[in-house]
Amino acid sequence: MNDPSNFYTGLVADLYEPLAGGISDSSRFIKFVEQHGEPALEICCGTGLPLLDLLEAGLDVEGIDASQDMLEICEAKASKRNLRVTLHQAKMQDFKMQRRFRSVYIANGSITLLPSDDDLTKTLRAIIECLDPRGVVLVDLDVPKPDDLRRHIGKFKETQYEGCRIRVGMTQVDWHEKDSELIIKLRYERVSPGGLVESVDRDWFRKVWSVDRFCELLVDSGFHLAEVKHLESGIIQVCARVAT
Repeated sequence: MNDPSNFYTGLVADLYEPLAGGISDSSRFIKFVEQHGEPALEICCGTGLPLLDLLEAGLDVEGIDASQDMLEICEAKASKRNLRVTLHQAKMQDFKMQRRFRSVYIANGSITLLPSDDDLTKTLRAIIECLDPRGVVLVDLDVPKPDDLRRHIGKFKETQYEGCRIRVGMTQVDWHEKDSELIIKLRYERVSPGGLVESVDRDWFRKVWSVDRFCELLVDSGFHLAEVKHLESGIIQVCARVAT
């Protein structure tokens, strides 16, 4: 199941945010948009992290995601916060926008949901099509290590949410070194106060690019590399402009 729009559905979409780990601080993206200008576009906005915080800060930002279930959750959260949100359902590889954006960003390593170099190239070229000539793109690159992930097999992250006990954990990690592909088997569970158990097992596909390979594809797609910054969280923040 390599299509994120299929992975982030149903129970996975419901439990994604309350169980999410490593979500980037919204202030970093607020500063990025304030520095490089509006309007802004968040690709893979999911349930609204960090999109809704940017809207609450008064910024003009729209969101794209492939999962309708995630977008519906985002819309409901926006309504609860009295925010007006503009959302688009589309895949990263082939989205088209009517506006030009000064700031475009992909947070939290979501770029690694793309299955191949070709899909990354298509995504980068789609960004160029909607990016203002003076605009900047920020991509959070995650480079997970299979051996580190394997240490967490069988360990579940658990919390209480809306009166239920919920948890998620890795049950298997498969690393295909030749193609730099990870398939992580995840189990999501929700247990009601009455003991009713809902569970789903999904394969979470990740494409692992080295920083050098990612930057090479970025430049080959028509960008000029502006900055590569290693954050304390382990995320590599890559910023680029359209090459002229």
